[in-house]
Amino acid sequence: MALALITAARKLRPYFQAHKIGVYTNCPLKLILQKPEVSGRLTKWAIELSEFDVEYLPRTAIKAQAVADFVAEFTEPSIEVARMMVEQNKKIFKWQLRVDGSSNTHGSAAGVVLSTPEGDSIECALRFDFKATNNQAEYEALIVGLKISTVLGADEVEIFSDSQVVVNQVLDEYQARDESMITYLELAKELLERFKEYRIVHVPREENEKADALAKLASVTINIWPNNISMIRLLQPSIVKTKEVGAVFGERNSWITPIKEYLVNDVLPSDPLEAKRLKYRATRYSVLNGELYKRGYSRALQRCVGPEEVEGILRSIHSGNCGNHAGGASLAHKTLRQGFYWPTLFADSKRVAARCEACQKIANNIRQPPELLQSITSPWPFAMWGIDLIGPMPTATGGAKHAIVAVDYFTKWVEAEPLVHITEANTISFVKKNILYKFGIPNTIIKDNGTQFDGRKFRELCDKYGINNYYASPAHPQMNGQTKAVNKIIKHNLKAKLATKKGSWADKLPQVLWAYRTTERGSTGETPYSMAYGAEAVIPVETSFSSPRVQLFQPEINIDMLKCGLDELEERRERAQIRNTAYQQRVARYYNSHVRERRFALGDLVLKRVNPGTRDKAEDHSQTNGKGLIKLQE
Repeated sequence: MALALITAARKLRPYFQAHKIGVYTNCPLKLILQKPEVSGRLTKWAIELSEFDVEYLPRTAIKAQAVADFVAEFTEPSIEVARMMVEQNKKIFKWQLRVDGSSNTHGSAAGVVLSTPEGDSIECALRFDFKATNNQAEYEALIVGLKISTVLGADEVEIFSDSQVVVNQVLDEYQARDESMITYLELAKELLERFKEYRIVHVPREENEKADALAKLASVTINIWPNNISMIRLLQPSIVKTKEVGAVFGERNSWITPIKEYLVNDVLPSDPLEAKRLKYRATRYSVLNGELYKRGYSRALQRCVGPEEVEGILRSIHSGNCGNHAGGASLAHKTLRQGFYWPTLFADSKRVAARCEACQKIANNIRQPPELLQSITSPWPFAMWGIDLIGPMPTATGGAKHAIVAVDYFTKWVEAEPLVHITEANTISFVKKNILYKFGIPNTIIKDNGTQFDGRKFRELCDKYGINNYYASPAHPQMNGQTKAVNKIIKHNLKAKLATKKGSWADKLPQVLWAYRTTERGSTGETPYSMAYGAEAVIPVETSFSSPRVQLFQPEINIDMLKCGLDELEERRERAQIRNTAYQQRVARYYNSHVRERRFALGDLVLKRVNPGTRDKAEDHSQTNGKGLIKLQE
């Protein structure tokens, strides 16, 4: 931005000398050019612009900036500049180094990620035992990364850093003024001279995530590290005493190291707070025969275990010769009783027990629901129907073994028919006869993925009348829960009516449906019959024992009352809808109180339980690898 302004001043010098110039920009040019710490070419530009009457104004409208933006975006560089840029970007470096530093209240740390020509990645986390600013931490990461690259034989390297100060100082764009920064810059350039060729690039923080994560991790914890990440402790700044390159790896950091160093050699960290915390922790530890022991409560002495032994001890106790595949808490207590200790014992025990494949295979099925309840509400009567099948059942008269059931989500009205064969033609006939021709065209039909509901002709029928098709999973049909609940009621009532004559269920089915339609539903407080027709049906008991409606029946009054009932029907349906919503909320609260949410991500290994009726042998052989575990894929 400053270069653009100085170029304009040189090209348009007569105008700048004769007039007051207003510079509209959203960049703080005035602050940058008047800053006393500014160095290099910016200082010369600021002096050159001082002879003109230049006023810096905030950019108020995009319209006024359109021409400048257009020129900046569409101006082509000169042929020489373009050629140099192409040559520079065409070079592909075999070694790539990403560095980042972090300084916060927990301490200073850095992260280094080196990619080799073979595609391997070397990750190092740096923990500083001295105070350092953020820029010093960035330089420490760069210096350590360059040393590692030299040890591994890299002759050319491309360096990525999200520190604008470090990158521009190395490129001589910025001038280092602080003594420590000057020393760091000289050391970095000395290490860079060892390479035949190098390139240092400034990248945004989001493109340097891995190095940034290592830096943050090293700044907040010093306990146990993954085996593929090296932890390097720097006791003093690199500019004070540069270590030999081969010693930069050192030993991997362990929670045992500082305690043992203090008890044996009386060595404390330079940070007073860390030193005080270490002294307090060390009071419960002792060193015997070169091993660190903790004085425990359940055992007199417990051997302190480093990160390299944790996995082996837990695996042996959990699934070894004397292992009983215990749970996480039981495994941790048993490990303590055997005389072992480390700070993350309980967390590691839970992790090992949760990832044991044998435990997953023999574990009991989890009965708790994994997701919150999602209720379905129909907007008006007979707009949303759920369809499902019942069976196989005992062979009835005519050879029927199944029944097809449909329920309206608003009125709870049920239609059902026995079926000899489950075919798409029978399904279409049922939908036409019991839904379309009786109650009109619905908005939605919910069913499972069976071929009788998902065939070409059934889809053509739905497309013809504009019916939305929603499918529920055959293994988890919770989306069609209303129909499943009605199926359960129908089967229960059939069992009660049939006794030993199981084959007559098709003859009793109309009676069961009639009983269901004339019984008040708890969700709406109304019977399905009254919700559908606006009046209560007369059932056989009223004629047998002469109910008041039968005894006092008068045709004229009955017709007037039916008309009043129809006028009141809409209001009754609204009350029923409100009550149904409140009922669903109560059910959801109870259901959700027992939910134990389970979330999976792509790449997770999960145990696949295959239902006998839906087993896909080809899929089993290709994905389970004979272990019952599959990897989640998109």
